[in-house]
Amino acid sequence: MAFTLRRLVAIAFVLVVVVLGVAAGAAYYILSGDRIKSAIESQASAAIGRPVTIGRATPAFSPRVSLDLREVVIGASREVVLDRVIVATGMRGLFSRNVEDATVAIERSTIDVPWALALVGALASPPQAGAPPSSSPPALTIASISSIALSDVTLVAGTRKLAVDLRASLDGDTLTIERMRGASAETSFTAVGAVPSLSKRTGSLSIDAESMDLDGLMAFLVAATPAGSAAQGSAPAPPSDGTPLDFQVKVRAARGRALGVALANLSTAGRVHGSTVTLDDLKVDLLGGHYDGSAAFVESRGAGRYEWRGEFSGLDVPQLMTFAGVSGAMTGRLSGSLAVNAIGTDPVQAIQRARGTSRLTIADGRIAGLEVVRSVILAFGKPTGVRPEGSGEAFTRLAATVAIEGTNLSTGDLIFESRDFDMNGEGRVSLVTQAVDFTTSVVLSKELSAQAGRDLYRLAREGDRIVLPARITGPVAGPTVTVDVKAALGRALRNQVQDQIRGLFDRFKRK
Repeated sequence: MAFTLRRLVAIAFVLVVVVLGVAAGAAYYILSGDRIKSAIESQASAAIGRPVTIGRATPAFSPRVSLDLREVVIGASREVVLDRVIVATGMRGLFSRNVEDATVAIERSTIDVPWALALVGALASPPQAGAPPSSSPPALTIASISSIALSDVTLVAGTRKLAVDLRASLDGDTLTIERMRGASAETSFTAVGAVPSLSKRTGSLSIDAESMDLDGLMAFLVAATPAGSAAQGSAPAPPSDGTPLDFQVKVRAARGRALGVALANLSTAGRVHGSTVTLDDLKVDLLGGHYDGSAAFVESRGAGRYEWRGEFSGLDVPQLMTFAGVSGAMTGRLSGSLAVNAIGTDPVQAIQRARGTSRLTIADGRIAGLEVVRSVILAFGKPTGVRPEGSGEAFTRLAATVAIEGTNLSTGDLIFESRDFDMNGEGRVSLVTQAVDFTTSVVLSKELSAQAGRDLYRLAREGDRIVLPARITGPVAGPTVTVDVKAALGRALRNQVQDQIRGLFDRFKRK
């Protein structure tokens, strides 16, 4: 009895080995050979709308039956090169030459953003309608794909690159992004999301970032628009049915950078809708203060432009001066509003051509080297009395409406308020040369006006205050104040004529 049992076990074992061997041999027969490689090339070409070639296709049987595809090239000009693609499936469907419930893994590849979108859509799409019918049954048909994984894949948007690992599942027309990790020099994040309909091109992504390059995020979103895609200079992505992309992105980041400025506590709700990209409800801490506004990319007549709108408060002016390359030039706290636009698809390059306006107010600061009172003393003689505490560079408020023309700033309504004097005027600043050129009227305080010598008071008074025309020129870090003596003498002549007329009227009244 024992002998019989051992014999049955041995026979069963042999049968299992034989069946497995036959199955493996059959699978190898189905998957090997140029027919399979050609079948996949044909189906992929029909789905993507571009020629697809495969350098090598190698079958494997553990842990699932799979095809290991190497050097998958898409496009006649090798627009996309996938170093390795692994397609795995079950044994059951394979015998009917169908790849069902397959998994697709893409490794060590570089894909630009428009092509990435096209490839994801192609994975869930049947072959294009109108493809010529084959005279013989297909060697292999990819019927369905259940999951997609990317490993060490680099997404490219113009000059920007993002290394991506992704795990996603595909159910019919719905793609669920279970986990996505992205990294670049300035960015590190994880994300989850979903594309409810690949055919309708709708989806959402929620990003939680340790650090975020906001310019890079905007550049990648812009690359998904027609104008952004064309500006990259790469070959056109596969044609779509014309359905516009509608993708929403929520972002939270502990820190990051934008236009070269370090930032913290970033949050925004972004959206790509056809030819427009928006970052609404954009909130971020930067330069010791806070910004609350929006950023957008709008396409018009084949070209694109950026738009920035918002309000900022409490910015630390010394940090801003250091960022501008003129450390120590000014102190205070900056608040105001911004409304500018700039032609281009890269935000950093576009901002250098920005046009628009900004309303600025700086409170309780100092301007290094702005020696207005000393310049008055040297021009007209030393006033009597002791200069009050807080005189010189300090101010309580500096305000202006600034016109932005690329790297040139100008204003026609400069207001400078301090204890010893006020100023109002107009002028310009060059961000390239860091040079200033302002024409102003200096109004001495009542206290200093009263202390001034009789000659100065007679020459430059307006009412009970001394008003002097002046010009401020030179570098931002050390401006020079020049009192316009000629204009002051002209005012003195006018004052003298007024005094004489007033004297005549006084004598007339007495008589």
